Amino acid sequence: MFDQLSLLGSGLLNTFDLLNFSMILIGLSIGILAGALPGITMLNAIVLVLPFTYLMGIVPALLLMTSVYCGGVFGGSITGILFNIPGDPMNVPTTWEGYQLNKKGFVSKALGMAIMCSAIGGFLSAVIMTVASPLFAKVALSFSTCEYFAVVFLGLASVVVIGTRSVGSAFISLFIGMLLGTVGMDEIYGAARFTFGSRIMETGISFTTVLIGIFAIGEVLDQLSVKGKQVISGRLRPKTKLPKLEDLWKLRNTILRGLGIGVVIGAIPGTGATVASFISYGVEKQVSKHPEKFGTGVWEGLAASETAINGSTGGAMIPLLTLGIPGSGATAVMMGAFLLHGIQPGPLLFAKSPEAVYTIFAGMLVCNLIMILAGLVTAKFFSELMRVPEDMLSAFIISFCLLGAFALRNDMADVWFMVIFGIVGYFMRRFDIPSAPMILGLILGPLAERYFITSIIGAGNDFTIFFRRPMSGTIMIISIGLLLMPFIRGLIKKGKKRPEEAA
Repeated sequence: MFDQLSLLGSGLLNTFDLLNFSMILIGLSIGILAGALPGITMLNAIVLVLPFTYLMGIVPALLLMTSVYCGGVFGGSITGILFNIPGDPMNVPTTWEGYQLNKKGFVSKALGMAIMCSAIGGFLSAVIMTVASPLFAKVALSFSTCEYFAVVFLGLASVVVIGTRSVGSAFISLFIGMLLGTVGMDEIYGAARFTFGSRIMETGISFTTVLIGIFAIGEVLDQLSVKGKQVISGRLRPKTKLPKLEDLWKLRNTILRGLGIGVVIGAIPGTGATVASFISYGVEKQVSKHPEKFGTGVWEGLAASETAINGSTGGAMIPLLTLGIPGSGATAVMMGAFLLHGIQPGPLLFAKSPEAVYTIFAGMLVCNLIMILAGLVTAKFFSELMRVPEDMLSAFIISFCLLGAFALRNDMADVWFMVIFGIVGYFMRRFDIPSAPMILGLILGPLAERYFITSIIGAGNDFTIFFRRPMSGTIMIISIGLLLMPFIRGLIKKGKKRPEEAA
């Protein structure tokens, strides 16, 4: 323990070296802006900064990339709260509550709450990463494709609690999203599915394209279609207001649950912040005394999502540093940076380069503290856009979305898909069909299919394999219980009504 503290102390000193500290500030700025702008994801930003790390040492290079990572997972919440446009799929649950709080006139407090919960989640996950890396590594190493499928299935089952009104419409939306996720070439067998002979469809439908269309374009069309609508409350240059300690204390259980879910899910390779965000939001709605209020502007939903998102950053770094296994797409790019500098992540990394490892630990701690200030500055910048006339702002958003969709793969097909799903998103709003389950199905559907097929092939078509393994069996039972919860609640309500009617 003493050795760990001394290494962490030297890591803190290295972090405040001029070059290293500059990399943290630059990385945070790039990450938050990339996360906030629709079409430019945090992963894209990390890939773009990778070439600039070639001539750096391994420590400033990794501090730059981890700062982009931490800033990027937070940035999407800003535009989600202000304009109902999540910068990344992981920010969708934040948008559900944050934008509704904006419409209620709490935009300043909502931005401040998102910043503080993100900083708390990221900082505490970095502390956990520093202290408990070996233990978490052993747990993650025991996971097979069965456990991965069970975790993803739990994420899909959360549609029961994220569906705002009708469970039936939520399931329909989910299945449509899962169907869209099957379009293109099958990863395992290499067969073309639902392409109808079109080469454009063979590459599949990008979830980012659908996300931009459903939320950004759909929201703009919905705003412009309401005649005589002036502006939403908060249109007048909101100032970010950090929450008081008593406000955070009231949400302490929510923050702790979000932190736990974020770290655990983040430590499981192949899951990441998106799964953590949806599961945390769903769990919080399930334990709430007033689940029917979720989706109308609830502080618990906002805090749960933001804490879990940034809590996953420390968790995702654990398998990378201790096992050499990337926990997410972002950490996979970071692993490339390690290899470019001739360093192999894994158990030997702690013996061969302990100063580098603990400088990264210290850098993430410092990064999440600085993120409070960086978030305030960035939120102020985007808040200035609230003063722009709505027609001009809508034109700016649409133009940026078109550029972002094309930049994904330099393919005009993505632009057309975005426009189509923008129109779909508009009609989903008009007819009160939930769009969140569709996004959930599109993101998690392909993951569930991949892990399911590989598990079944390995088990010789034995479907009981998911229940015979202790970890996956436990998660599957929890998921099934979650799916049955609405029916159980319905039976309980009917049971209560009968004595009342008899009386």
